[in-house]
Amino acid sequence: MTPTAGLTVCPGDCDGDGQVAVFEIVRMVNVLLGALPVDACTAGDLCGDGRITIDEVILAVRALLQGCPFPVNPDRCGP
Repeated sequence: MTPTAGLTVCPGDCDGDGQVAVFEIVRMVNVLLGALPVDACTAGDLCGDGRITIDEVILAVRALLQGCPFPVNPDRCGP
């Protein structure tokens, strides 16, 4: 999945400080695995569907490496 221009966010910025840190990626993976509720990182739930998926984790890793804000295609959550 390649993000495109449309919505700029900081995917995975669990604590809202405008950047993504490794501990936030770990937190998202724990939500993905069911060890934490999605409320532990609502910034990781880009689709707003109450879960964190692997594609959302990948976008957060990209934001970690490339910085925020990060462009995300708002249509990527569709069928």
